Amino acid sequence: MIRINTTLSAIAAALLLSGTAFAADLQPAAGEAPLALPQATPGTSVVQRADVRKAAASQAPVAGNLPMAQPTVGTSTLTRAQVREATRDAIAHGYRVASGNLS
Repeated sequence: MIRINTTLSAIAAALLLSGTAFAADLQPAAGEAPLALPQATPGTSVVQRADVRKAAASQAPVAGNLPMAQPTVGTSTLTRAQVREATRDAIAHGYRVASGNLS
């Protein structure tokens, strides 16, 4: 009886441990092997490198990664003191500045 239990437990262990060998994906990992899918064939380009560089230089972004010019903010005619006075008057007449977490 012990001999049969030992044999059966060895077979069960082999089956359980070999289950991971069959858990592979159907697709190969990236770069592992070429797939059997039709590949797009590269065509010849009629555009020259100099033309591409010239077009890229003419469409360069104005600043940083932004592809278009940013709108400029107009200059104010009010002084800092006038703005502060207008804010104090508004607060005195009941206006509350939206600030904090609930604004």
